[in-house]
Amino acid sequence: MAGTANELQQQWTNPSDVMSLLLLIGGDVVQKAIAQLVGRTIRPFRTCEVGITPVAFSFGWVAYAFTNLLSAVGEKQLMPAADQRCIVVNSANGIVRTNRSWIIGRLLRDHEERYKVDPSDESPRGADSVRIDIFELWGRSKPTIDAVWWFGWLVMVIQVIVAIVPWVLHGNWGTMMIVLSGNLLAVLFCSLPQWREEKWAGRTLKSDKVTCITRGNGHHHIMVLIGRSGSWDLEALATATCQTRPETTIASLVLTLLWTCFLISVSGLQEDAWYLVCVGGIGMLQNIHAAGRPRHSSAFDIHLTQYAPMPTIIGKRQAVKDDPDAHVELDATMDELSEVSEWLKKEDSGIPEWLDQMDGSHKMPAWLVPLSNRPGGKDEIENVQGALMELERWVPTAGLAMLQIFFPSGLCYKDESIKYNMQKKFWKKAYHVQKIRRKAEEKRRHMRKERSTGGGTHLV
Repeated sequence: MAGTANELQQQWTNPSDVMSLLLLIGGDVVQKAIAQLVGRTIRPFRTCEVGITPVAFSFGWVAYAFTNLLSAVGEKQLMPAADQRCIVVNSANGIVRTNRSWIIGRLLRDHEERYKVDPSDESPRGADSVRIDIFELWGRSKPTIDAVWWFGWLVMVIQVIVAIVPWVLHGNWGTMMIVLSGNLLAVLFCSLPQWREEKWAGRTLKSDKVTCITRGNGHHHIMVLIGRSGSWDLEALATATCQTRPETTIASLVLTLLWTCFLISVSGLQEDAWYLVCVGGIGMLQNIHAAGRPRHSSAFDIHLTQYAPMPTIIGKRQAVKDDPDAHVELDATMDELSEVSEWLKKEDSGIPEWLDQMDGSHKMPAWLVPLSNRPGGKDEIENVQGALMELERWVPTAGLAMLQIFFPSGLCYKDESIKYNMQKKFWKKAYHVQKIRRKAEEKRRHMRKERSTGGGTHLV
Protein backbone atom coordinates (compact mmCIF):
# COMPACT_ATOMS: atom_id res chain seq x y z
CA MET A 1 0.00 0.00 0.00
CA ALA A 2 2.80 2.36 0.88
CA GLY A 3 4.48 1.58 -2.44
CA THR A 4 1.30 2.38 -4.38
CA ALA A 5 0.86 5.64 -2.50
CA ASN A 6 4.44 6.62 -3.22
CA GLU A 7 4.04 5.80 -6.92
CA LEU A 8 0.88 7.90 -7.17
CA GLN A 9 2.50 10.76 -5.29
CA GLN A 10 5.54 10.64 -7.56
CA GLN A 11 3.38 10.53 -10.69
CA TRP A 12 1.24 13.51 -9.66
CA THR A 13 4.30 15.43 -8.50
CA ASN A 14 6.14 15.10 -11.81
CA PRO A 15 4.19 13.24 -14.56
CA SER A 16 7.13 13.13 -16.99
CA ASP A 17 6.22 9.84 -18.68
CA VAL A 18 2.68 10.99 -19.55
CA MET A 19 3.64 13.99 -21.67
CA SER A 20 4.78 11.90 -24.63
CA LEU A 21 1.41 10.10 -24.60
CA LEU A 22 -0.55 13.36 -24.44
CA LEU A 23 1.18 14.52 -27.62
CA LEU A 24 -0.60 11.74 -29.53
CA ILE A 25 -4.21 12.87 -28.89
CA GLY A 26 -6.37 15.54 -30.51
CA GLY A 27 -4.96 15.59 -34.04
CA ASP A 28 -8.36 16.28 -35.66
CA VAL A 29 -8.81 19.40 -33.54
CA VAL A 30 -5.49 20.76 -34.79
CA GLN A 31 -6.53 20.29 -38.43
CA LYS A 32 -9.83 22.09 -37.91
CA ALA A 33 -8.09 24.93 -36.07
CA ILE A 34 -5.73 25.41 -39.02
CA ALA A 35 -8.65 25.29 -41.46
CA GLN A 36 -10.37 28.06 -39.51
CA LEU A 37 -7.40 30.41 -39.15
CA VAL A 38 -5.30 29.90 -42.28
CA GLY A 39 -5.41 32.62 -44.92
CA ARG A 40 -3.48 35.70 -43.83
CA THR A 41 -0.11 36.31 -45.47
CA ILE A 42 2.85 38.66 -45.23
CA ARG A 43 5.38 39.61 -47.86
CA PRO A 44 8.77 39.96 -46.10
CA PHE A 45 11.23 42.22 -47.90
CA ARG A 46 8.83 42.38 -50.87
CA THR A 47 9.43 38.75 -51.76
CA CYS A 48 6.89 35.94 -52.08
CA GLU A 49 3.85 35.72 -49.82
CA VAL A 50 4.26 33.69 -46.64
CA GLY A 51 1.29 32.43 -44.67
CA ILE A 52 1.05 33.30 -40.99
CA THR A 53 -1.41 31.24 -38.97
CA PRO A 54 -1.57 31.41 -35.15
CA VAL A 55 -2.34 27.80 -34.22
CA ALA A 56 -0.44 27.24 -30.99
CA PHE A 57 1.62 24.16 -30.14
CA SER A 58 -0.56 21.63 -28.30
CA PHE A 59 -0.86 17.96 -27.45
CA GLY A 60 -2.36 17.06 -30.83
CA TRP A 61 0.37 18.30 -33.15
CA VAL A 62 2.47 15.12 -33.29
CA ALA A 63 -0.60 12.96 -33.94
CA TYR A 64 -1.78 15.32 -36.66
CA ALA A 65 1.65 15.36 -38.34
CA PHE A 66 1.44 11.59 -38.91
CA THR A 67 -2.20 11.75 -40.01
CA ASN A 68 -1.38 14.51 -42.46
CA LEU A 69 1.54 12.54 -43.89
CA LEU A 70 -0.86 9.75 -44.86
CA SER A 71 -3.18 12.29 -46.52
CA ALA A 72 -0.30 14.08 -48.26
CA VAL A 73 0.93 10.83 -49.79
CA GLY A 74 -2.54 9.51 -50.68
CA GLU A 75 -5.25 12.13 -51.27
CA LYS A 76 -2.68 14.94 -51.30
CA GLN A 77 -5.16 17.20 -49.48
CA LEU A 78 -4.54 19.31 -46.37
CA MET A 79 -7.94 20.87 -45.66
CA PRO A 80 -10.52 18.76 -43.79
CA ALA A 81 -13.81 17.86 -45.42
CA ALA A 82 -16.71 20.22 -44.77
CA ASP A 83 -18.12 19.33 -41.35
CA GLN A 84 -21.46 21.08 -41.94
CA ARG A 85 -23.83 19.54 -44.47
CA CYS A 86 -25.62 21.95 -46.79
CA ILE A 87 -26.45 22.52 -50.43
CA VAL A 88 -25.67 25.39 -52.78
CA VAL A 89 -28.34 26.26 -55.37
CA ASN A 90 -27.93 28.36 -58.50
CA SER A 91 -31.15 30.37 -58.59
CA ALA A 92 -30.90 30.97 -62.35
CA ASN A 93 -31.28 27.30 -63.29
CA GLY A 94 -32.06 25.48 -60.04
CA ILE A 95 -28.93 23.31 -60.18
CA VAL A 96 -28.18 21.88 -56.72
CA ARG A 97 -24.66 21.11 -55.56
CA THR A 98 -23.73 19.29 -52.38
CA ASN A 99 -21.26 21.49 -50.55
CA ARG A 100 -17.70 20.28 -49.96
CA SER A 101 -16.21 23.65 -49.02
CA TRP A 102 -15.14 24.23 -45.44
CA ILE A 103 -15.85 27.95 -45.83
CA ILE A 104 -19.45 27.61 -47.02
CA GLY A 105 -20.29 25.03 -44.37
CA ARG A 106 -18.98 27.23 -41.57
CA LEU A 107 -20.60 30.32 -43.14
CA LEU A 108 -24.05 28.74 -42.82
CA ARG A 109 -23.32 27.24 -39.39
CA ASP A 110 -22.23 30.59 -37.95
CA HIS A 111 -25.20 32.35 -39.56
CA GLU A 112 -27.61 29.87 -37.96
CA GLU A 113 -25.89 30.37 -34.61
CA ARG A 114 -26.19 34.14 -34.93
CA TYR A 115 -29.86 34.17 -35.99
CA LYS A 116 -31.63 31.36 -34.17
CA VAL A 117 -35.12 30.27 -35.23
CA ASP A 118 -37.49 28.86 -32.62
CA PRO A 119 -40.20 26.82 -34.37
CA SER A 120 -41.86 26.02 -31.03
CA ASP A 121 -42.67 29.63 -30.13
CA GLU A 122 -46.31 29.90 -29.00
CA SER A 123 -46.50 33.68 -28.72
CA PRO A 124 -49.39 35.55 -30.41
CA ARG A 125 -47.12 36.47 -33.32
CA GLY A 126 -46.73 32.77 -34.14
CA ALA A 127 -43.73 30.49 -34.47
CA ASP A 128 -41.19 31.03 -37.23
CA SER A 129 -41.38 28.54 -40.10
CA VAL A 130 -38.36 29.73 -42.03
CA ARG A 131 -35.94 32.65 -42.00
CA ILE A 132 -34.53 33.97 -45.28
CA ASP A 133 -31.64 36.43 -45.16
CA ILE A 134 -30.61 38.25 -48.33
CA PHE A 135 -27.07 39.56 -48.73
CA GLU A 136 -25.00 41.33 -51.33
CA LEU A 137 -21.69 39.57 -51.92
CA TRP A 138 -18.74 41.89 -52.55
CA GLY A 139 -15.41 41.32 -54.25
CA ARG A 140 -12.65 39.21 -52.75
CA SER A 141 -9.82 40.96 -50.93
CA LYS A 142 -8.29 39.22 -47.91
CA PRO A 143 -9.57 37.61 -44.71
CA THR A 144 -10.17 40.12 -41.94
CA ILE A 145 -8.39 39.75 -38.62
CA ASP A 146 -10.63 39.08 -35.64
CA ALA A 147 -10.32 38.24 -31.94
CA VAL A 148 -10.01 34.50 -32.65
CA TRP A 149 -6.94 35.16 -34.82
CA TRP A 150 -5.28 37.45 -32.27
CA PHE A 151 -6.05 35.02 -29.46
CA GLY A 152 -3.79 32.45 -31.11
CA TRP A 153 -0.78 34.76 -30.88
CA LEU A 154 -1.69 35.69 -27.31
CA VAL A 155 -1.66 32.01 -26.31
CA MET A 156 1.77 31.56 -27.86
CA VAL A 157 3.07 34.45 -25.74
CA ILE A 158 1.49 32.94 -22.62
CA GLN A 159 3.18 29.63 -23.39
CA VAL A 160 6.56 31.37 -23.56
CA ILE A 161 5.89 33.11 -20.23
CA VAL A 162 5.03 29.76 -18.60
CA ALA A 163 8.22 28.23 -20.03
CA ILE A 164 10.32 31.02 -18.51
CA VAL A 165 9.33 30.04 -14.95
CA PRO A 166 11.30 26.73 -14.66
CA TRP A 167 14.25 28.36 -16.42
CA VAL A 168 14.36 31.16 -13.83
CA LEU A 169 13.60 28.99 -10.80
CA HIS A 170 15.59 25.85 -11.58
CA GLY A 171 17.79 26.72 -14.54
CA ASN A 172 15.77 24.23 -16.65
CA TRP A 173 15.67 25.61 -20.18
CA GLY A 174 14.20 22.39 -21.63
CA THR A 175 10.62 23.62 -21.37
CA MET A 176 11.51 26.82 -23.24
CA MET A 177 13.18 24.76 -25.97
CA ILE A 178 10.04 22.64 -26.36
CA VAL A 179 7.73 25.67 -26.51
CA LEU A 180 9.81 27.57 -29.05
CA SER A 181 10.50 24.58 -31.29
CA GLY A 182 6.88 23.37 -31.08
CA ASN A 183 5.43 26.73 -32.07
CA LEU A 184 8.05 27.17 -34.80
CA LEU A 185 7.12 23.81 -36.33
CA ALA A 186 3.42 24.71 -36.06
CA VAL A 187 3.92 28.03 -37.86
CA LEU A 188 6.02 26.37 -40.57
CA PHE A 189 3.40 23.68 -41.08
CA CYS A 190 0.59 26.23 -41.45
CA SER A 191 2.61 28.32 -43.92
CA LEU A 192 2.38 25.70 -46.69
CA PRO A 193 0.75 27.49 -49.68
CA GLN A 194 -1.54 24.56 -50.44
CA TRP A 195 -3.58 25.34 -47.32
CA ARG A 196 -4.75 28.63 -48.83
CA GLU A 197 -5.19 27.20 -52.32
CA GLU A 198 -7.44 24.43 -51.03
CA LYS A 199 -9.46 26.71 -48.78
CA TRP A 200 -10.25 29.11 -51.64
CA ALA A 201 -10.22 26.69 -54.56
CA GLY A 202 -13.02 28.40 -56.47
CA ARG A 203 -13.06 31.18 -59.02
CA THR A 204 -14.48 34.69 -59.05
CA LEU A 205 -17.55 35.85 -60.92
CA LYS A 206 -17.49 37.80 -64.16
CA SER A 207 -21.15 38.83 -63.94
CA ASP A 208 -24.00 38.93 -61.43
CA LYS A 209 -25.15 35.63 -59.97
CA VAL A 210 -27.65 34.76 -57.23
CA THR A 211 -26.81 31.74 -55.08
CA CYS A 212 -28.77 30.19 -52.22
CA ILE A 213 -27.29 28.23 -49.32
CA THR A 214 -29.47 26.03 -47.11
CA ARG A 215 -29.56 22.64 -45.42
CA GLY A 216 -32.68 21.79 -47.38
CA ASN A 217 -36.22 20.71 -46.73
CA GLY A 218 -37.08 20.53 -43.03
CA HIS A 219 -34.58 23.18 -41.96
CA HIS A 220 -35.26 26.79 -41.05
CA HIS A 221 -32.57 28.94 -42.67
CA ILE A 222 -31.90 30.14 -46.21
CA MET A 223 -29.06 32.47 -47.16
CA VAL A 224 -29.51 34.27 -50.48
CA LEU A 225 -26.32 35.85 -51.78
CA ILE A 226 -26.40 38.29 -54.69
CA GLY A 227 -22.93 38.09 -56.20
CA ARG A 228 -21.33 40.52 -58.62
CA SER A 229 -18.26 40.69 -60.82
CA GLY A 230 -15.15 40.07 -58.73
CA SER A 231 -16.88 38.25 -55.87
CA TRP A 232 -16.45 34.57 -55.12
CA ASP A 233 -18.47 32.13 -57.23
CA LEU A 234 -19.99 30.17 -54.35
CA GLU A 235 -21.40 27.51 -56.65
CA ALA A 236 -17.90 26.76 -57.93
CA LEU A 237 -16.37 27.09 -54.47
CA ALA A 238 -18.76 24.44 -53.14
CA THR A 239 -17.29 21.68 -55.31
CA ALA A 240 -13.92 22.96 -56.52
CA THR A 241 -10.60 21.24 -55.86
CA CYS A 242 -7.14 22.70 -56.34
CA GLN A 243 -4.09 21.28 -58.04
CA THR A 244 -1.81 19.72 -55.46
CA ARG A 245 1.71 21.04 -55.09
CA PRO A 246 4.50 18.46 -55.43
CA GLU A 247 6.50 20.14 -52.67
CA THR A 248 3.66 19.62 -50.17
CA THR A 249 4.40 15.90 -49.84
CA ILE A 250 8.11 16.53 -49.33
CA ALA A 251 7.47 19.29 -46.80
CA SER A 252 4.99 17.10 -44.92
CA LEU A 253 7.55 14.28 -44.73
CA VAL A 254 10.28 16.60 -43.43
CA LEU A 255 7.98 18.19 -40.86
CA THR A 256 6.78 14.78 -39.67
CA LEU A 257 10.39 13.73 -39.10
CA LEU A 258 10.97 16.93 -37.14
CA TRP A 259 7.86 16.28 -35.04
CA THR A 260 9.18 12.78 -34.34
CA CYS A 261 12.45 14.27 -33.09
CA PHE A 262 10.35 16.67 -31.05
CA LEU A 263 8.46 13.75 -29.45
CA ILE A 264 11.74 12.00 -28.58
CA SER A 265 13.06 15.20 -26.99
CA VAL A 266 9.92 15.62 -24.89
CA SER A 267 10.19 12.01 -23.70
CA GLY A 268 13.72 12.70 -22.46
CA LEU A 269 12.74 15.61 -20.20
CA GLN A 270 12.25 14.34 -16.65
CA GLU A 271 12.03 17.54 -14.59
CA ASP A 272 9.30 20.19 -14.31
CA ALA A 273 6.83 18.10 -16.33
CA TRP A 274 3.85 20.06 -15.01
CA TYR A 275 5.03 23.12 -16.92
CA LEU A 276 5.00 21.11 -20.15
CA VAL A 277 1.53 19.78 -19.34
CA CYS A 278 0.38 23.34 -18.68
CA VAL A 279 1.85 24.61 -21.96
CA GLY A 280 0.27 21.78 -23.95
CA GLY A 281 -3.07 22.19 -22.20
CA ILE A 282 -3.18 25.93 -22.93
CA GLY A 283 -2.39 25.19 -26.56
CA MET A 284 -5.13 22.58 -26.74
CA LEU A 285 -7.68 25.05 -25.39
CA GLN A 286 -6.64 27.53 -28.07
CA ASN A 287 -6.99 24.86 -30.76
CA ILE A 288 -10.47 23.94 -29.55
CA HIS A 289 -11.46 27.62 -29.37
CA ALA A 290 -10.24 28.27 -32.91
CA ALA A 291 -11.82 25.11 -34.34
CA GLY A 292 -15.27 25.71 -32.89
CA ARG A 293 -15.71 29.45 -32.40
CA PRO A 294 -18.19 31.18 -34.77
CA ARG A 295 -16.54 33.85 -36.92
CA HIS A 296 -17.71 36.68 -39.12
CA SER A 297 -17.99 35.86 -42.82
CA SER A 298 -15.26 38.40 -43.65
CA ALA A 299 -12.77 36.25 -41.70
CA PHE A 300 -13.22 33.74 -44.56
CA ASP A 301 -12.85 36.47 -47.22
CA ILE A 302 -16.63 36.35 -47.81
CA HIS A 303 -17.59 40.02 -47.54
CA LEU A 304 -21.34 40.48 -47.14
CA THR A 305 -23.72 43.36 -46.57
CA GLN A 306 -27.44 43.03 -46.00
CA TYR A 307 -29.62 43.62 -49.04
CA ALA A 308 -31.00 47.06 -48.25
CA PRO A 309 -34.45 46.82 -49.92
CA MET A 310 -35.35 43.63 -48.01
CA PRO A 311 -32.68 42.12 -45.73
CA THR A 312 -34.80 39.48 -43.98
CA ILE A 313 -37.98 37.52 -44.70
CA ILE A 314 -39.55 35.43 -41.93
CA GLY A 315 -42.42 33.07 -42.61
CA LYS A 316 -44.83 32.72 -39.68
CA ARG A 317 -46.72 29.54 -38.91
CA GLN A 318 -50.39 30.40 -39.37
CA ALA A 319 -53.56 29.41 -41.17
CA VAL A 320 -53.57 30.17 -44.89
CA LYS A 321 -56.20 32.50 -46.35
CA ASP A 322 -56.78 30.62 -49.59
CA ASP A 323 -58.35 31.76 -52.88
CA PRO A 324 -61.50 29.99 -54.12
CA ASP A 325 -59.78 28.72 -57.30
CA ALA A 326 -56.31 28.33 -58.85
CA HIS A 327 -57.12 29.60 -62.35
CA VAL A 328 -54.51 31.94 -63.83
CA GLU A 329 -54.56 33.84 -67.13
CA LEU A 330 -50.92 33.42 -68.15
CA ASP A 331 -51.30 35.67 -71.21
CA ALA A 332 -52.65 38.44 -69.00
CA THR A 333 -49.74 37.92 -66.61
CA MET A 334 -47.31 38.40 -69.48
CA ASP A 335 -49.18 41.53 -70.57
CA GLU A 336 -48.67 42.99 -67.08
CA LEU A 337 -44.93 42.80 -67.71
CA SER A 338 -45.05 44.27 -71.22
CA GLU A 339 -43.43 47.49 -69.99
CA VAL A 340 -40.56 45.46 -68.54
CA SER A 341 -40.20 43.54 -71.82
CA GLU A 342 -39.93 46.77 -73.77
CA TRP A 343 -37.38 48.09 -71.31
CA LEU A 344 -35.24 44.98 -71.79
CA LYS A 345 -35.33 45.33 -75.57
CA LYS A 346 -34.37 49.04 -75.66
CA GLU A 347 -31.05 49.99 -74.09
CA ASP A 348 -31.83 53.70 -73.90
CA SER A 349 -35.27 53.39 -72.31
CA GLY A 350 -35.86 54.22 -68.66
CA ILE A 351 -36.57 51.58 -66.04
CA PRO A 352 -40.28 51.20 -65.20
CA GLU A 353 -41.03 53.16 -62.05
CA TRP A 354 -42.73 50.29 -60.23
CA LEU A 355 -39.72 48.04 -60.86
CA ASP A 356 -37.35 50.72 -59.63
CA GLN A 357 -39.32 51.55 -56.47
CA MET A 358 -40.84 48.14 -55.56
CA ASP A 359 -43.28 49.94 -53.27
CA GLY A 360 -46.57 48.77 -54.73
CA SER A 361 -47.28 51.96 -56.66
CA HIS A 362 -46.94 53.03 -60.32
CA LYS A 363 -49.13 50.27 -61.85
CA MET A 364 -47.22 47.44 -60.25
CA PRO A 365 -48.80 44.01 -60.86
CA ALA A 366 -50.79 43.14 -57.75
CA TRP A 367 -49.25 39.68 -57.37
CA LEU A 368 -45.75 41.22 -57.25
CA VAL A 369 -46.50 43.79 -54.53
CA PRO A 370 -44.34 42.79 -51.53
CA LEU A 371 -46.28 42.01 -48.38
CA SER A 372 -43.54 43.68 -46.36
CA ASN A 373 -44.47 47.04 -47.90
CA ARG A 374 -48.01 46.85 -46.57
CA PRO A 375 -48.99 47.92 -43.02
CA GLY A 376 -48.45 44.87 -40.82
CA GLY A 377 -47.51 42.92 -43.92
CA LYS A 378 -44.47 41.24 -42.40
CA ASP A 379 -46.76 39.36 -40.01
CA GLU A 380 -48.88 38.19 -42.97
CA ILE A 381 -46.10 36.11 -44.55
CA GLU A 382 -47.67 32.67 -44.19
CA ASN A 383 -45.46 29.68 -43.51
CA VAL A 384 -42.63 28.53 -45.78
CA GLN A 385 -44.61 28.94 -49.00
CA GLY A 386 -45.45 32.55 -48.18
CA ALA A 387 -41.81 33.31 -47.38
CA LEU A 388 -40.68 31.80 -50.69
CA MET A 389 -43.29 33.84 -52.54
CA GLU A 390 -42.02 37.00 -50.84
CA LEU A 391 -38.45 36.03 -51.78
CA GLU A 392 -39.50 35.59 -55.41
CA ARG A 393 -40.97 39.10 -55.41
CA TRP A 394 -37.68 40.63 -54.27
CA VAL A 395 -35.15 38.31 -55.94
CA PRO A 396 -36.61 36.78 -59.13
CA THR A 397 -35.97 33.02 -59.61
CA ALA A 398 -34.55 32.66 -56.07
CA GLY A 399 -38.00 31.72 -54.77
CA LEU A 400 -38.54 29.32 -57.67
CA ALA A 401 -35.23 27.61 -56.99
CA MET A 402 -35.99 27.22 -53.29
CA LEU A 403 -39.52 25.98 -54.03
CA GLN A 404 -38.02 22.89 -55.67
CA ILE A 405 -35.88 22.28 -52.57
CA PHE A 406 -38.51 22.75 -49.87
CA PHE A 407 -41.45 21.43 -51.92
CA PRO A 408 -40.09 18.90 -54.43
CA SER A 409 -42.48 18.67 -57.35
CA GLY A 410 -42.16 14.91 -57.60
CA LEU A 411 -42.73 13.18 -60.93
CA CYS A 412 -43.43 16.04 -63.32
CA TYR A 413 -42.23 16.47 -66.89
CA LYS A 414 -39.49 19.04 -67.53
CA ASP A 415 -38.91 19.55 -71.21
CA GLU A 416 -35.62 21.43 -70.78
CA SER A 417 -33.97 18.47 -69.04
CA ILE A 418 -34.40 16.15 -72.05
CA LYS A 419 -32.41 16.71 -75.23
CA TYR A 420 -33.79 14.52 -78.03
CA ASN A 421 -37.33 14.54 -79.45
CA MET A 422 -37.68 10.73 -79.43
CA GLN A 423 -36.92 10.78 -75.71
CA LYS A 424 -39.26 13.71 -75.12
CA LYS A 425 -42.13 11.83 -76.77
CA PHE A 426 -41.58 8.80 -74.57
CA TRP A 427 -41.32 10.77 -71.33
CA LYS A 428 -44.31 13.00 -72.12
CA LYS A 429 -46.45 9.90 -72.53
CA ALA A 430 -44.97 8.24 -69.45
CA TYR A 431 -45.57 11.29 -67.26
CA HIS A 432 -49.10 11.76 -68.59
CA VAL A 433 -50.24 8.22 -67.75
CA GLN A 434 -48.08 7.69 -64.66
CA LYS A 435 -50.96 7.38 -62.20
CA ILE A 436 -52.94 4.75 -64.09
CA ARG A 437 -49.80 2.72 -64.88
CA ARG A 438 -48.63 2.83 -61.26
CA LYS A 439 -52.00 1.65 -59.97
CA ALA A 440 -52.14 -1.06 -62.64
CA GLU A 441 -48.69 -2.34 -61.67
CA GLU A 442 -49.63 -2.38 -57.99
CA LYS A 443 -52.75 -4.41 -58.83
CA ARG A 444 -50.71 -6.70 -61.09
CA ARG A 445 -48.24 -7.42 -58.28
CA HIS A 446 -51.12 -8.10 -55.90
CA MET A 447 -52.69 -10.57 -58.33
CA ARG A 448 -49.33 -12.22 -58.90
CA LYS A 449 -48.89 -12.67 -55.16
CA GLU A 450 -52.39 -14.19 -54.83
CA ARG A 451 -51.83 -16.62 -57.70
CA SER A 452 -48.42 -17.57 -56.34
CA THR A 453 -49.92 -18.26 -52.93
CA GLY A 454 -52.79 -20.24 -54.44
CA GLY A 455 -50.49 -22.35 -56.57
CA GLY A 456 -51.63 -20.82 -59.84
CA THR A 457 -49.55 -19.88 -62.85
CA HIS A 458 -47.00 -17.13 -62.25
CA LEU A 459 -47.28 -13.90 -64.18
CA VAL A 460 -44.16 -12.75 -65.96
